Amino acid sequence: MRKWLAATTLALMTPLAQAGSTSTHWTYEGVEGPTHWADLDPQFAACKGAEQSPIDLNSGAIAADIHPPAIYWHPADVTSTTNNGHTFQVGLDAPGKIVVDGVTYKFLQFHFHAGSEHTMHGTRYPLEVHLVHASDDGRLAVIGILFQQGRENQALADLISALPGTVGGYDPDMTFDLNDLLPGGWDVYRYEGSLTTPPCSEIVDWTVFEKPLTASADQIAVFETLFPHSYRPVQDRGRRFVLKSN
Repeated sequence: MRKWLAATTLALMTPLAQAGSTSTHWTYEGVEGPTHWADLDPQFAACKGAEQSPIDLNSGAIAADIHPPAIYWHPADVTSTTNNGHTFQVGLDAPGKIVVDGVTYKFLQFHFHAGSEHTMHGTRYPLEVHLVHASDDGRLAVIGILFQQGRENQALADLISALPGTVGGYDPDMTFDLNDLLPGGWDVYRYEGSLTTPPCSEIVDWTVFEKPLTASADQIAVFETLFPHSYRPVQDRGRRFVLKSN
């Protein structure tokens, strides 16, 4: 692991200029960072919207009789592992679906942010994974799961072995089970929000699990080395309801 970190430190890259259908360059800091995203391209105008993500989940959360999505996942072949300059993204061959409020969302991809994008009582975790699903009408349902430092995570260990150290990707010969990313507790937060990267479209039904997974210091360091501070600052909750299961 230490040798891997040393090698990838030398291979740090400038983030790719990809956001939806535009090639406009954006970053997580500086003049092309989050506070300027909406001004970089007309297609990013939603980044100034009133229902943006991420948020602090405990701020004004309302206890309610809600449930996590109904999950129908199974092990599937990994179709791609991609380092796109902003994150490490994984594609799977039809691993299943989730159902949220009676609407079916099919799996698209999952990716990571270091540190976490959502916060709890203002506390940022070292890592967050987003499992992205889409409905037939184009809306998204994203499940967010936080990681805290602790014991090594075997699911992460398998993925790290297939993580490209430079921008690019490949199709590794491996399978992955999304169920291995579930934290074991079923308390969740639900709210309506947006993509957390440009174009920041406000089309996301968010579910974030309260209980975090663990990852070792070395595992967290892999993501921090390749994608340091790859998170958008928390956004104003505004007039939205944030619901917490009780």
